[in-house]
Amino acid sequence: MPRRRTSWVLTTSVIAVVLLPTTTNVASNALPDSWRSNLWLAWPICILLAIPVLMMELRTRHGTSAELTPPPVMVAPNTDAQIWNIPAPVKDFSNRRAEFRRIGTILMRGSGRALLLCGMAGVGKTQLALAYAHRRRSSISLGWWISAGSRTSVISSLAELGSQLNLSSATAESTARRVVESLSEREGWLLIFDDARTCEDLLDLVPVTSGGQVLMTSRNPQFDRLAETLLLEVFPQGEAARFLRNRAGDSDQDSSAELATRLGGLPLALEQAGAYCRDSGIGLRDYLQRYDSSRARLLRQGSGHNRVSVEAAVELSFDWVARRNLAAMQLLRVLAFMAPSEVPRNLPAMNPSVLPRALARACADVVGLDETIATLLQASLLTSATAEHIRVHQLISDVLRERVTADGNRRLRWLRALRTVFLPGRDSSSSWSVSRWVNATLALLWAGVQVDERDPDGWSRAATLLPHADKVWTHLANGEVPFGEKERILAAQLFGELGIRLFRSGDYAVAEELCRRARRIGQEALSDTDPRLLRLTNCLAQVTHGLGNLNEAKDLYEQMLSVYRRDYREDHPDTIQTMNDLAGVLMEQDERLPDAKRICEQVVLARLRALGERNVHTLMAMNNLGKVCRRLHDLSTAHTLATEVVRVGSELLGEEHPDNLVWMNNLAEVSRVRGDLEEAHALHQKVLTMRRKVLGETHPASIVSMNNLARVMRLLGDTASALELYEESLRLARQVLGEGHPSSTAAEKGVRECLADRHRLDDGNHSS
Repeated sequence: MPRRRTSWVLTTSVIAVVLLPTTTNVASNALPDSWRSNLWLAWPICILLAIPVLMMELRTRHGTSAELTPPPVMVAPNTDAQIWNIPAPVKDFSNRRAEFRRIGTILMRGSGRALLLCGMAGVGKTQLALAYAHRRRSSISLGWWISAGSRTSVISSLAELGSQLNLSSATAESTARRVVESLSEREGWLLIFDDARTCEDLLDLVPVTSGGQVLMTSRNPQFDRLAETLLLEVFPQGEAARFLRNRAGDSDQDSSAELATRLGGLPLALEQAGAYCRDSGIGLRDYLQRYDSSRARLLRQGSGHNRVSVEAAVELSFDWVARRNLAAMQLLRVLAFMAPSEVPRNLPAMNPSVLPRALARACADVVGLDETIATLLQASLLTSATAEHIRVHQLISDVLRERVTADGNRRLRWLRALRTVFLPGRDSSSSWSVSRWVNATLALLWAGVQVDERDPDGWSRAATLLPHADKVWTHLANGEVPFGEKERILAAQLFGELGIRLFRSGDYAVAEELCRRARRIGQEALSDTDPRLLRLTNCLAQVTHGLGNLNEAKDLYEQMLSVYRRDYREDHPDTIQTMNDLAGVLMEQDERLPDAKRICEQVVLARLRALGERNVHTLMAMNNLGKVCRRLHDLSTAHTLATEVVRVGSELLGEEHPDNLVWMNNLAEVSRVRGDLEEAHALHQKVLTMRRKVLGETHPASIVSMNNLARVMRLLGDTASALELYEESLRLARQVLGEGHPSSTAAEKGVRECLADRHRLDDGNHSS
């Protein structure tokens, strides 16, 4: 066989060497003028060149199918009147106790319906079915394994069983039907339909009776007409690590846990890794090092027992999807460059212009995208799919990414081009380079983050997109993918926008890391005056201000303001916004309060003139001015501004919007300073309740409200309640924000003051 294959390669190479230069010269019009009358030869030459390529393609597909088809199982001798051809499970098959119990419970009910074991390639469907048959062998008289990859193979397997039962007929199909009828009247038998593709392949070929049992395995979960479904999941982390240690004979818990995570708990991959360690005499830590450097090669290896490799197992699913729905295969390639975590279901539809043509067309409407996702689900290439998210297994991504890399790195690009021309059903995007796929993924993530940074829906989306942005950056930063200035800038912008949204959601630590990374990347590619770098600087300044780093925030805002004043008008929206942000920092420094007031008054006038009163940016400026007036003890102006801002803000945004809660908090603080403690208590209680509902208890804004409410409680004389709330706030502030944050300091001070009040009260009671 190797000699014949080599001869084909040699023949094709010779033809290519002889004909390709001629074809190229004809196509490029580089032949001498005297040859122009013979240009009609171009098409015959191209056809001659394409024929061996096409034949090699067909032979390759046939060879792949043949290599992955399980070897025929010899029927056991008919001893003790038992008919049996079901092979034994592998020796080291993991004992899935819970699944065994469910199989037994469902099949022993005697409902007559089959049971489908469904899951992704390599999850252990066939081995579980074989193990169940092995356990039941002593209690049944007939067990038959049926290769269900096509209707033809099902009929052939049933006809073979018919010969064992002396039910042979004129044709294989009539024999198969006789077997089905006969089994419907018998008891004590088990049929296993392995690797079924579609429900239609099995129609009228599955006995329906309570006398026997039918198990099916498939990657396609859509067998509702014939069977109940039992979805097999990958192994949980602990079980996967334990399996690796047992299979490899290595007690290294840290390495087994890390490798289990890297392999995504996929049983076939775990078995393959464990067998490699035992056969090679190496430990799990050694395997991890080899996996890092030679992952593709290891995934191509099997693990004995005539079992296919992880790569071969999932490649079958890839080929099936590519033939059935080209857009689905293209979507899977996009997902391969993301992290193995939830991806927003509608993300591909947010920028279809960067996608291959078939996928872009599928994303044009929601039904087309649904059909694309359904194809991947039928092949069990998605580990989950909901109305909001989809998710792909890590090993599927790894294998497909290696395939894309290999396709993109092949030198004979002209061969793929010819295959596309002469085999028009092929996927033209299969020749896309890795860079192009990564750039498409990056562009989708950028489109996905384009939600108003102050909209809470955008905060949760940012948290979902972050692992994928990190994964894409890993491809770029590690040198796996060549990338230029454009990609670097887009990555910086993506991290900055993710960071500011996570800051709004209260994840200050992650937000700071992202915004610093974004600005650092941006500074490597952008000038100091570039608007994109100024935006990244603004994001970092907002985060440092929120973290209480007032000097750094002030310096960043002043840098930006100097650029805007030099290169833009004084009344430019970016100039005005930066002035407003700078005033927000200055008002927290007592010596700069006059400067803050002067800037706030300028900003309010500019906002009113440009936007009018009923605008969110105007309300933000008015709220800042009100805060400055409160701190300067101009309480009448502060109360007037705060009341108006809350009234208009509630109408524009709704009472529970996070921005409106900021403004309501300021109104409550004005009431406190004015001495209207009952009103302040009611407002702070209301703000805290709504912040806990909208933002969560651990959000920094909720912690601020806890401190504010506790302070009013103490002023009202409810020291016990104030102390309890301060202590809770201090615990959360230290946990979320750290020791030195202003909220932690305020809570700590409040606890001391409440304890001092209680001691004074106790001393007064004792003295009386």
